[in-house]
Parts: sequence; structure tokens; C-alpha cells
Amino acid sequence: MKSDRIFMPGLRGISAVFGLIGWLAGVVAVCQARGDSVTLQPSADTSLFETAPNNNLGGSLSLVAGSNASGFRSRALLRFDLAGNIPSNAVIQSVALTVTVVTLPGGGGADSIFDLRRVLGDWGEGAGSGNQGSPAGDGEATWNNRFYPSATWTVPGGAVSNDFSAGVSASMLVSNLGGYTFSSTSNLVADAQAWLSTPAANFGWALMSESETLHQTARRFGAREDPVNAASLAVQYVLPSAPDIQWITASGNQIHFGFLAQAGRPYSVQYSDTLAPGGWLILTNIPPQTVTTNIVIADPLSANLRRFYRIAAPF
Repeated sequence: MKSDRIFMPGLRGISAVFGLIGWLAGVVAVCQARGDSVTLQPSADTSLFETAPNNNLGGSLSLVAGSNASGFRSRALLRFDLAGNIPSNAVIQSVALTVTVVTLPGGGGADSIFDLRRVLGDWGEGAGSGNQGSPAGDGEATWNNRFYPSATWTVPGGAVSNDFSAGVSASMLVSNLGGYTFSSTSNLVADAQAWLSTPAANFGWALMSESETLHQTARRFGAREDPVNAASLAVQYVLPSAPDIQWITASGNQIHFGFLAQAGRPYSVQYSDTLAPGGWLILTNIPPQTVTTNIVIADPLSANLRRFYRIAAPF
């Protein structure tokens, strides 16, 4: 049996053509991996404000984090809707969070390193407004509560390891007014990938100063209600490619070829006796497999001198 591979320019992706006992079969992978990006603003944000521990700040124009001149602490919470804006099968490549300092303490305050930590439990954004917020309503987050009045943080303001992840997702020094970008880290990418895969576990990040015992580290950052200074999350990702055809052969009066089907993805095996537009027909549909599986496709040899096949995988 003769088997010759010829690369055909002009077709999308890599096209391999095989001669099998005088009959020509083409195999085309039609979905190539491609990159994309999206920039998101928070779907929810608020501040936990020790100065007024039963107030909610979810509707304020700014988020506050750090300690004030009296040593009272604040922490900001931000959540982004990844699942609603990125395909569920995307592979996250990089994640960068930009925040903007809009207010400094009197005299400029003290510089400090701010951390992003994954929030481990759900919370209610609320609608409290003003720099100190307003008395919380039912289901709104405060210094004391994830959801006022009944669901509390493990300690007021939340605790590292219990309410916020022990590991830091990203850090940076914050000092003066202006924008600050937490550059992509492996932890930020892992957070975003996990939230894309399991949206119900997306509780966002807490923005916290590492120097909460140092007075005047507090900074006010633009909240999502601020049309100019709201935080933004830049996410770059790729979508998986269609599978490569691993082999093709003729046996008896049938042609066989195989590919590796990734778990959880449906595939459509299609054929055409011409490469003219609109000429593709479905040979068979492969439902999502519970585990990654080698799939073997069989098709009777066509009376035509050639037939082309392709594997389509929806993004």
C-alpha cells in the first residue's frame, strides 16, 4: 500500500492528503488554536470598613484599603465575571489587574505593599454610598458580616486562611495617586482559570495592605461606580485547537482514521468530495467523552477518486 503525504497550501490549517490504493483521501483539521483577550470591569466591589463596622460601602465611588490615622483598617473586595465573558474551554494565559488610587491620606500617608488574596466565601456587594457608607441592609457586606446581619466573617474584617487565601496572588507597592497594575502571576492565572471552570466558586479578590498596623497606609481606589477610575482586569487566553489526525489507512472496502478526543468536548466528523464552499457533510458526531479517548472513524471507500475529511471542534 502506498501512502504519500502532500501539504496543500491555501487550506485553513495544515491539510494532509494521503494516497491509499489509488484512492485519494484528504484530512483537514479545521479549528486551530487561537488567542484572544478581554478587559473586564468588576461585576461587584465593596469595602470592609472597620471605622463603621456595620456600614456597607457597595455603592460608593471609591474602595478603601489600608489603615487610617487612627489605626482603623479597611479592605477592598473585587469580583469579575469571567464565565460570562470568556469561553468555558479557554486556557488562561495571563491576568493583570489595574487599580487607580484616587485619594491619599492627609500629608500623603505612608507607602505600603498591597496584596491580592483570593476570597474563600461569598459576600454581598450592597448599595451603601458615601466615604463611610451607610447602615447595611439585608445581605450586604460589612466589616462584621459577609451578608448582614446573619452571615459573619470568621473574625471581623475576615481572616487570612479562613476568609482569604493564605497564599498571595499578586503584590505591589502603592504610594501616590494614579494607576497601579498587578502584573500577571501564576497564582492570578490559577485563580482566573479556577473561576472560569467553576463560576460558583468565584468570590473575587481581597485587596489588603501588608502594613495594616502602620497608620495612614489607607488608599482610596476607584470603584466600579466611578466611570473613569474603575478597576480593570486584562485577561489573555487561548482556545484549544481541533485534534490532529493521528493516522489513516484503508482496509478492505473501508477507510479508517483516528484522532484523540479530549474529555468534555464534542466533535463533528465531516466529509466532502470537493473543496468547493458549502460542500461539507456530517459523517458522524462524537459526543463529549468522560475521559480523553482515541476515536476511530470508518467510512466506505467512495466511488469518487477522492474524498476529504475534517474534524470540527466547537470553541
